[in-house]
Amino acid sequence: MGLFFTLSAKIPGTLIILTGGAVYGAYTDFITFSPWKIYLLLVLSVVSELGGRILRVTLTDKCEISRSFSVNSIVCHLGGMLACTALLGSLSGFLVWQLVAGKTLVPRNDTILQILLRLAGVAGIRFLFGCVMIAIIHIYIFM
Repeated sequence: MGLFFTLSAKIPGTLIILTGGAVYGAYTDFITFSPWKIYLLLVLSVVSELGGRILRVTLTDKCEISRSFSVNSIVCHLGGMLACTALLGSLSGFLVWQLVAGKTLVPRNDTILQILLRLAGVAGIRFLFGCVMIAIIHIYIFM
């Protein structure tokens, strides 16, 4: 579950993984999972969370469109296209939506795509940190 949440900007997935490791260590009285491994997971989690936030801000601060606008515009655009398609049929709904709302996004498509790719890259880095944390937990518990 924590690994899935590393892809979200709002939910700290690495802290969920850290909590799971700490609870397991405390439950087993730190026999197989010693406290120094918890500290290692804590360092990885802090680096991932703070580094991810700093990277998100640094990579998108020079753009003329905010991060939330980029994500929301794509989600609303796809949702509106699906609703229009459901109401009017596949081809006519798609054409009506593109004629009415699609032309407003065309001038900003490059900037929106650039911001979304940068945000996806940061989420990918947090995901890799989560994978490393889970690998550490599995190696020391099951080996």
